[in-house]
Amino acid sequence: MMQKSGQARNGPPLYFSLIWLVYLAFPLETILNMPIAQMLPSLLLLSLFIGTYLYSFKAPRFRFTAALLLLAMVGGFCWLFGENFVFLTFYPSPIVGTLNEKWKRFAGMGAMLALLAAVAAYFGLYENETDIFQYLPAMLIMLTVPLGMQLTKRSNELKNKLSLANDEIARLSKNEERERISRDLHDTLGHTLSLITLKSELAERLIAKNPERAAAEIRDVQNTSRAALKQLRELVSGMNAATTREETAHASQLLQAAGIRLQARGEAHLAGLPPLVDNIMAMCLREAITNAVKHSGASTCRIEWTKHDAGIAMTVSDDGRGCSAARAGETKGGSGLRGMRERLRLIEGELEWRSEAGTGTQLVIKLPLVEKTGDEEATGA
Repeated sequence: MMQKSGQARNGPPLYFSLIWLVYLAFPLETILNMPIAQMLPSLLLLSLFIGTYLYSFKAPRFRFTAALLLLAMVGGFCWLFGENFVFLTFYPSPIVGTLNEKWKRFAGMGAMLALLAAVAAYFGLYENETDIFQYLPAMLIMLTVPLGMQLTKRSNELKNKLSLANDEIARLSKNEERERISRDLHDTLGHTLSLITLKSELAERLIAKNPERAAAEIRDVQNTSRAALKQLRELVSGMNAATTREETAHASQLLQAAGIRLQARGEAHLAGLPPLVDNIMAMCLREAITNAVKHSGASTCRIEWTKHDAGIAMTVSDDGRGCSAARAGETKGGSGLRGMRERLRLIEGELEWRSEAGTGTQLVIKLPLVEKTGDEEATGA
């Protein structure tokens, strides 16, 4: 049942197909002006034409047969009533474009070409320059419609595959990060916690027999727990210690996968950045690039670093669709920008955000570069 439903959705929706029936008013007018003896069978044939056309969009397995039947009926109309009925080929043309099998598409296009060539030869359309200029563009459009539909379908399939691939890469990256954290926790803290457990059990047994030895073991447990806490802090710091250069390389890969060109300037200013400043800038860059990929629809993204008197500035801009003034307040309140402001607040950094519909988005992050004095380092500031 699911398979039939999926097949039925392959192609234009039914209401889209109904719209084009309005153009049958022209052949209908011609038929209604015929003698009654010709009118009734012609109306019957036209009704069969409409029914076959509509049913083909509801029954995917019938489409190839429907396309051939419609072409045969177009040929019959032309033979009975004149060459102008060849324009009815516009109806089977998109049906041929929805066929999944390549050989059926080529067979349908071949049948269309044969019909158009036969009508042109039968009515001598190639002998009249006016007829050629009237019919040739329409014939070319009829033949290229199936190709255009297939190219559009292929483009959508590639976009879907790219989206699935990006999701899979993100999932695998998360799994790999979880496994790395698990290994680091096991290797770093597993032995230390086991040692604390053994020493605690030993101290418990020595309390009654040898209190001094038990106290010494308790002191060892305290020292070991402090060391474990230090290891845990270093491990957590290592998880978040992204650098701006690393994030720039990651941004290049992400933007390339999204079809966005990256322009980066001023990377020389990143040399010698304090680790905390470098880490906060890297996390802000990650969020800015993620937003650009998800929402901008841009073709180019620019990253530029500049030095100023108080520190360093990073500008991330794109040439995408931007954001209207009505939505600007909403975007500023988004969790991504709010998270960046919270990080920047830790070191008194600043964030400026500008965006207008049709002009792209610009994000300017200013970070202070304050070196600690010897007194501050001595006091642990």
